[in-house]
Amino acid sequence: MYIPLYKISKLNKLIWLFPPLYLIHDIEEILTVEKFLVKHSNVLPISITTLQFTFAFFLLWILTLLGCYKASKKRRFLGMEAYTFFSFLVPGIFLANGIGHLLQFILFQCYVPGIITSILVIYPYSFFTLKHLLNENLLTTRRFLLFLFLGFILQAPFAFVALLIAKLLI
Repeated sequence: MYIPLYKISKLNKLIWLFPPLYLIHDIEEILTVEKFLVKHSNVLPISITTLQFTFAFFLLWILTLLGCYKASKKRRFLGMEAYTFFSFLVPGIFLANGIGHLLQFILFQCYVPGIITSILVIYPYSFFTLKHLLNENLLTTRRFLLFLFLGFILQAPFAFVALLIAKLLI
């Protein structure tokens, strides 16, 4: 059944914007991460191939795509209400990821994978989404700060598990 775009809520548009924007951000990382890690192997003792990184990203992308689908249908995902999941995903994890790229850029004082799309994609989308969630009373400032804090903490274990699975399978 076709639903005209103008009849879809602003929040659902924001939810469905996430998967392609996340894809754009990770394409930048996919194209540059292996070379970056090799160049900085004296500081970052991590080795991963482009194929392994791509597979790990794909696992996380499928998980978030499923979460966005559930959120757009107002269904629970990973034990969270739809808007709680989306609030945790975007202004929480996604924005924390973008801030992490900025901190890496400052630390390394050179290009780091993901910095360009952090500035051009993550920040504008996350701040616009945050403003909408706050204005619609779907999120409070206090809860946003909690989600952002948790986003900083939890993005590393999520990425680590995805990368571990990728290394085991590829």
